[in-house]
Amino acid sequence: MLVKLTKKINVNFEIKKIISNAGWLLFDKFVRLMFGLLVGVWVARYLGPETYGQLAYVITLISFFQVIALLGMDTILVRDIAHNIDKAHQNLGTALILRFCVGFLCLIVAVGGVAFFNGAHFALLTLLAGGGLVFQCADTIDIWFQSQSQSKRTVIAKLCAYTITNIMRVVLILCHSPLWAFALLLSIDALLSALALTYAYRKFRTKHQWSATVEKCKLLLSESWPYLVSGLSIILYMRIDQVMIKNLLGEESLGVYAAALQFSTLWNFVPVTLSVSLAPYIARKKREGEHEYYKAIGNVFLMFSFIGWGITLIISVMSPFIIEIMLGTNYTNGIGVLAIHVVTNLFICLGVAQSLWIVNERKGTFTLYKSLTGLVVCGIANLTLIPYYGIKGAAISAVLSQFSASILFNLFFAKRIFLMQLKSLFFLR
Repeated sequence: MLVKLTKKINVNFEIKKIISNAGWLLFDKFVRLMFGLLVGVWVARYLGPETYGQLAYVITLISFFQVIALLGMDTILVRDIAHNIDKAHQNLGTALILRFCVGFLCLIVAVGGVAFFNGAHFALLTLLAGGGLVFQCADTIDIWFQSQSQSKRTVIAKLCAYTITNIMRVVLILCHSPLWAFALLLSIDALLSALALTYAYRKFRTKHQWSATVEKCKLLLSESWPYLVSGLSIILYMRIDQVMIKNLLGEESLGVYAAALQFSTLWNFVPVTLSVSLAPYIARKKREGEHEYYKAIGNVFLMFSFIGWGITLIISVMSPFIIEIMLGTNYTNGIGVLAIHVVTNLFICLGVAQSLWIVNERKGTFTLYKSLTGLVVCGIANLTLIPYYGIKGAAISAVLSQFSASILFNLFFAKRIFLMQLKSLFFLR
């Protein structure tokens, strides 16, 4: 009786810890959402579709390299630290060094590649905006906080930096600053976030000083490479449409498309944030037994489906009011884009939920094949639909690729997960 009571108390404490951690992460994203709706939209209105399209194009190119610089290690590091906290300093130290070196290399390649294909103007914007490729190695500190359900430390640190950056962004608008200043502010934001995280770490350290080892480097890279390639594939099929729109339809169309997507993609943080807090919990359920493990996974699918449906229906119905009120008449062509593209949130929610299963089953290559499927579908759909339907065709392609990668793929290679996803779509247990 005493053992059962103790176990129940521990479970309740664990759940409260998860809820508290998720609450802090959601608070962070909510504040960023407010800044995005106010300052981010103001920037889009100030720059106009064509100039904003240039900035969006540079951000899209940098996002490809940001995925590479992170090396796909986040969930692996959280899992390993949750299993053995005594080795946390080696995991984190090795990841930090790897990410710094790769990030610096990515910045050089990004600027050189853009200079060759797009000219000096876009190369300068990439150089000014690409500092985050180097500074984001400090996000390794966040991995430590995540593993200990201490994400509030990351939230406070990054929100301080983000608030300062947005104040500076408003100043730039009021001073009628040029495009390059807004590009530079992206690197400044990354630098301030890195400094704030470093300060936060001083208040909550690991037991031992961080250190890097060649052996740990090999182990991390050997397991993380499928997640890296899959992450790159995901960002490709989520952003390649913007590259194709710029080349096929022009910078103005890209500006309208990118501005409309702000109101669709900003909701992606909800399932991602919750999955970060649930990752240690699911990892522990895996050790408790098959029944408890799949019961927990099923509940996650059900919860994420409810969230996905809520986002999709509300934003789709409100899309005319959102575009006209927030962005103005210059962006009215984005109404249909938003109404269609927001459907991706439903499939993204279920895909993120499945990632918890993939990590605990150590099926890294599975993630790779799923994302490659999405990339192939996205490429074919965009080439087919954009010439006929313009930016709406790109939105339809995004929905098709997310559905293929997140759900349809499982029909052939993970039927148990597919059935769980299908039931969750209709709120069945």
